[in-house]
Amino acid sequence: MPEDRSDPDEWERYLSAPVANRLVIVALEVLAGMTGTVARLARWGAAKPLLIADGRGVGPVPAPDTADVVVLDRVVFDSLTDQVRAQMHPESRFGPAVAAAVETYDPDGRAVWWVSPVGPNTPLLGRAVLGGRPPPQALLEDKLLLDDLLAAIEGPKSPSAIAPASYDALMSATERVMRDAGNDQVVWAGDARDGTNGGGDYVRWIRTTDQARDAAAFFGARCDKVRVSAFLEGLPCSIHGLCLPDGVVVLRPVELATLRDPVAGRFTQAGMGTSWDPHPDDTREIRRVARAMGELLQRSKGYRGAFGLDGVITVDGFRVNEMNPRFSGGITALSRTAPAACLDLVQLNALIGRDIAKPAAEVEERTLALLDDNRFVDVRGLSPRRLLDETVDVAVRVGEARLERADLSELDVESVSPDQVEGELADVVGSVSGGPSPLGVFVRLTVADGVVRVGDRAAPYGVLLLDFADRMWETGFGRLLMPPDVRAVQASGRGIADG
Repeated sequence: MPEDRSDPDEWERYLSAPVANRLVIVALEVLAGMTGTVARLARWGAAKPLLIADGRGVGPVPAPDTADVVVLDRVVFDSLTDQVRAQMHPESRFGPAVAAAVETYDPDGRAVWWVSPVGPNTPLLGRAVLGGRPPPQALLEDKLLLDDLLAAIEGPKSPSAIAPASYDALMSATERVMRDAGNDQVVWAGDARDGTNGGGDYVRWIRTTDQARDAAAFFGARCDKVRVSAFLEGLPCSIHGLCLPDGVVVLRPVELATLRDPVAGRFTQAGMGTSWDPHPDDTREIRRVARAMGELLQRSKGYRGAFGLDGVITVDGFRVNEMNPRFSGGITALSRTAPAACLDLVQLNALIGRDIAKPAAEVEERTLALLDDNRFVDVRGLSPRRLLDETVDVAVRVGEARLERADLSELDVESVSPDQVEGELADVVGSVSGGPSPLGVFVRLTVADGVVRVGDRAAPYGVLLLDFADRMWETGFGRLLMPPDVRAVQASGRGIADG
């Protein structure tokens, strides 16, 4: 995603004051994921940072002269939930080597930490934490709270029930929900008894008795209660907002490339995008619900900063299935694709109680215009198989309804005409990167400029990517289905109307 390297404007300089001329310790992302953060910190006038990296990751890493680096011993996580819970307790990863590096970098104890949005913003090793979130916000992550929140804003909802995590209780709740919904499929989502869960790890799509028995055994070992809800046919999307002292900033919808495995009864997260637009009526309703939720969080919880709502656009309109009380992946992607919006800095200042210096309505208007002009498709996947020890980049073209390797290194430019060379290059739609991650193998499709048009969905690119990864590296994603756009409305490409 593009980084704006021009000089900061007056508002950005104001917002970046908490890190300007400060020592900053960035912690617990992969090193490649810190590259953009290092560039932004330099832009904001911070001192050369110290990076506590959780492995190398896939993609370019910060140049040696831009940061001091400590790479932690490689840790293997069995799930994204395990990784998220480790990020919520970062001190558990900090051994003597990290403590020594921090003391060497910051002997006076004046540095600040820049940590994952899911982590707490409580002090680490005696130093203040920026980013992260207040611990009470993490308590709102429990999916069992959603129905009460929706009821409080009179938001549209689908039939659901809360049941103990046992097979008999879950099947009884399932029968009630199916009867109320007129549907023979449901989704089970586990509580946060043992901490935040994520990445769909605690979500199951129940279509058969065998799936129900397997899911009940899974939840019974990890949860006290499970939310049973009607399966929602339609296009998954999210909407994000920022609670500021004078109002709620509501952003544009983001398509979620959530793919389906009907055999396993699981959902696979394959990225997101903003090249697609919902129908304007859906957009107004999605943003109305988000604004109402933000106002409720402000009023009842004293909430500040970012939140997100995940849901599905069904034939009956938008239905919410999850609330994420943090600077989630969707708003992170929006922030990076339109850096002039300064969303990460607005978040930072909101959490530390510093004046934003612009009214919420002005921040929203400016940001929506920037997001309309800066669309993105970012498709990726995580496989638990540990197949790659280093990053591999492969140029790809579209073959028979699938991606094919475009091995340009084998093109003999001396034995073919210039037209043939240009033809080979014209067929390339982008590149696929694969490499090691703490969870196994991470894959990502970088689409060439001009390939994605306004109106295109991200989900088809997710299907292409994961199918290619399976054929290229045996990643084991399997045959995944794309959710349909049941509204079947062609995107107009116009601006986002307020709701």
